[in-house]
Amino acid sequence: MTKIDDSKLRMLGKVRRIVTHGGLPHTDDIMACAIAYALGVPHDATIERRNPAPDELDSLAVLVLDVGGVHDPARLDFDHHQRPRSAEPKCAFKLLSEWLGVDAEFTRLFPWYATWNLLDVAGPFAAAAAMGTTWDKLEGLVANPLSDFVIRRFADDPGFRHKVVLTLANAVSLTRRLWASLCEKACPVTICGLPAVDFTACATEEISRCSDTWIRLNRPACLISKDSRGEGLTILRCNDDPRLDFTRCAGKPYAAFCHPGGFLVKTMKRTDDPEVVVRDALTGEGNG
Repeated sequence: MTKIDDSKLRMLGKVRRIVTHGGLPHTDDIMACAIAYALGVPHDATIERRNPAPDELDSLAVLVLDVGGVHDPARLDFDHHQRPRSAEPKCAFKLLSEWLGVDAEFTRLFPWYATWNLLDVAGPFAAAAAMGTTWDKLEGLVANPLSDFVIRRFADDPGFRHKVVLTLANAVSLTRRLWASLCEKACPVTICGLPAVDFTACATEEISRCSDTWIRLNRPACLISKDSRGEGLTILRCNDDPRLDFTRCAGKPYAAFCHPGGFLVKTMKRTDDPEVVVRDALTGEGNG
């Protein structure tokens, strides 16, 4: 977990008010507020949706996000709309994260971080093109009833606004802590010639929140963890690796459950040997 400069934390700790734009909210202003809460702004600092007054742009008690036409971290002003179109896309939450030194960490840890930045600054069609697809294929994932509900309640309900930002802030903070802990406990291994990771020393919440990031960054063929519902192990195929099909383990003495999709097997006991399980699951595809 990236250590943030103490002087910047002290600055954020003195903020009494966050000012962001009115009108229809976007993921940028919502997540900028959440990141501010997560990284040092007191949780009782109010969030006001309007244009900042000139004196607020100079006040270190006011954090200005995604509005104001100024990017000046020394005065806690983080807008991007005045930046030229030719500049590297940087939305308000990215400008804030860069100043705090967590941009690289957030890019690795949160899959939404880079995508939402590009979507906010470059727009949906450019963002889709950059991801090798078209907006009509992505629109249903981005524009959906759940996100529309959150955005409109954020705009109209100050109580809900504070609750949703605090919820997102706590999720960011918790995921950072759990990721650091998981990285200390995870044990990369090789099983039957395949890259794997042993998560048996990790807590269930560490795995549930952070295993997807480990898989994305390290690309193991499978991961091994304690079964959260039983007395054995859970062995999970990663990235739909064609070399493993855990339905092949059905009927084996160690097998408590094999998912019909072939991506998961649960064993009877913690002492069951993962190498035996993986060997039985090998399909012969892609193994050279």
